[in-house]
Amino acid sequence: MPLTRIANKAEFDAYSKQPGVNIIHFAASWASACGQLNEIFVVLIRELKNSFNVGVVEAEEVPEASLQCGITAAPTVVFFKNGVEVDKIHGFHPTEVKNLIVKHTFPQNLKTPKQEEPQTQEDLNDRLKRLINHSRVTLFMKGNAQAPRCGFSRQMIDLLNSLNVDYWTFDILEDNAVREGLKVYSDWPTYPQLYLDGELLGGLDVIREEIKNPAFVENLPKRV
Repeated sequence: MPLTRIANKAEFDAYSKQPGVNIIHFAASWASACGQLNEIFVVLIRELKNSFNVGVVEAEEVPEASLQCGITAAPTVVFFKNGVEVDKIHGFHPTEVKNLIVKHTFPQNLKTPKQEEPQTQEDLNDRLKRLINHSRVTLFMKGNAQAPRCGFSRQMIDLLNSLNVDYWTFDILEDNAVREGLKVYSDWPTYPQLYLDGELLGGLDVIREEIKNPAFVENLPKRV
């Protein structure tokens, strides 16, 4: 299992003091954002080649650890590097989480981003809005419906087809501006990304959970 469950203060102390980059997610089982963040962590661990560790603490069940880290809400993500707390993010901000993982894990790869002209960014956001609203259901993926180019994209296509959903796809591998810009625009750092009526639903694991709700499936447009 990519994520380590931390059940008490002793386990928290041992985990946070390990060498390397160790992230502790203070979560709450009742908060859907915490479950989504755990799913994103699993994807990022694969994507970044297991260069960091993630432990999950039920914040209310380990109050000593929560008090030590100043936890007031879930989710809260605390970054430890070689036993020292170096960063903290309150709330659901997956793009910021990924950026800090890269910062602390691959500092030599950081480059100063070029300053974008405000109009350029505005134009990109307008284009992203148009793409998202091209169809009631829009899927940003690697490849296309006929030839997916990653396992997650293929599984999402299979799932949508099994439900007879009427959808449109955009291949992010063909347009790097969209690929990078959409991560920031939607604050969701991984692909595929599925949108319904202009709103982000999430990635594969999120959609797998959503389709358990008959009302959600009923609301999806179907092919004639």
